[in-house]
Amino acid sequence: MNVVYIVIDTLRADHLGCYGYKRNTSPNIDKLASEGVLFEHAFPSDIPTQPAYTSMFTGLRGIHTGIISHSYFENLSEDIPVLPELLAQNGVTTAAVSTLYTMRQWFARGFEYNMNPAAGNRRKLQQVDAEEVNAYAVPWIEQHKDEPFFLFLHYWDPHGLYKPPEEYKDMFYDGDPYDPENHSLDALKAHPVWSFTKNQVDAIGENITDLEYVISQYDSEIRYVDDQVQEIFDALEKHGLSDDTLIILTSDHGESMGEHDFYFDHFEVYDTTIHVPLIMKHPKVLPKGKRVDELIQTTISIAPTVLNWFGIEPLAHMKGLDLVKIINGEPGYTEIISNQGLWTAKRAIRTKDWKLIKTTHKAFWDTPARELYRIDEDSGETTNLAESRPEIVDMLEIRLSRWLEEQLEGKADPLDLAVSRGLPVYTWVELVAKRTGMLDIYEEWRSRVDRGESSTIMGGKTKAPSY
Repeated sequence: MNVVYIVIDTLRADHLGCYGYKRNTSPNIDKLASEGVLFEHAFPSDIPTQPAYTSMFTGLRGIHTGIISHSYFENLSEDIPVLPELLAQNGVTTAAVSTLYTMRQWFARGFEYNMNPAAGNRRKLQQVDAEEVNAYAVPWIEQHKDEPFFLFLHYWDPHGLYKPPEEYKDMFYDGDPYDPENHSLDALKAHPVWSFTKNQVDAIGENITDLEYVISQYDSEIRYVDDQVQEIFDALEKHGLSDDTLIILTSDHGESMGEHDFYFDHFEVYDTTIHVPLIMKHPKVLPKGKRVDELIQTTISIAPTVLNWFGIEPLAHMKGLDLVKIINGEPGYTEIISNQGLWTAKRAIRTKDWKLIKTTHKAFWDTPARELYRIDEDSGETTNLAESRPEIVDMLEIRLSRWLEEQLEGKADPLDLAVSRGLPVYTWVELVAKRTGMLDIYEEWRSRVDRGESSTIMGGKTKAPSY
């Protein structure tokens, strides 16, 4: 049997129809879900990109691999095997269509066929279109249809920049994106990361004022990649592989769209960023139209699931659960723990009912040290109950502390190490601010923080500066 492992980068679960979204962004993925199994509550262990994919391929959390950010202090030990290596050692043909190798070399380990649509053009690393991925993937499927294979397909399209093909741009928007009376982006333009995020917005259209227009372009990117993913399903059908191929579709993380004053990136550990889609289909082995209500820690579950699928014993250090066994009735995770170590330093522990966020370093945003949400009643995480429900905070903090103590076994917490070295985003934002002539905003923010004042620019006002 084969596995096609599809990861659509930066894809929020709640922007897909099968997860209840209002817009028709995902008819083909919705169909996949109706024919297979959808996991309602799936969350990565580590975000953003590099720690998430490292976790997927090692079956280990970032606190074990040391990869919790995008820092070049971090390197994956050669002693840690990765999923494609283990498959290749057991006679499975391994292939990837991905640009991740351009980020870190270990993302190519173990792939017999490593196809990079951005080869020769590093600037396209995160701007490769789905059609370019399919131009490699579809012929490869035909050429290797008679072999047991593991094919990893990495689509970047919902990731910024949100620039869908022309025919998709107006699918979900009817208005004036430049309306001078629309101030929905003013808070962002008054923020110290605006110098960084401005490039993202200006790529869609200079001087845009409407938040909803930016969101519509993100949704159009989803619709575009949804159409392209269907080409992969069609190729499997054409070559008689549909009945013999397990399809796994997920994402590394979601995206903030203005919630909690985070815009157009993956800065934090609210559910906008850590609730990802997870869909599996195999017409002979898995049920049709099932929705699994268990908590799932996606990234550490992929490697053991795929290894078991091919009849290969997962390594003892892999603590993730087999998703097929959960589909068949075994319990999922009692809690999920998600880690953010790039833009901020945060860790979330989440049960079915409650979610606690602990902030080690808040960087550019005035977020509390502790946030508690009654997640089953407040899915938007709008009401922080940390002060009114201290007993729940204490209970979750104790669970998190005991879990960390058990996992670290006396070693240093990589999240604390990242903070002590300095989060890499400070350098990024300052460099972009210098290049774009916005250093004054960055320096104003820096001076406020150094004086121990609120880090919110302009005293929390949302009036945008003029340029």
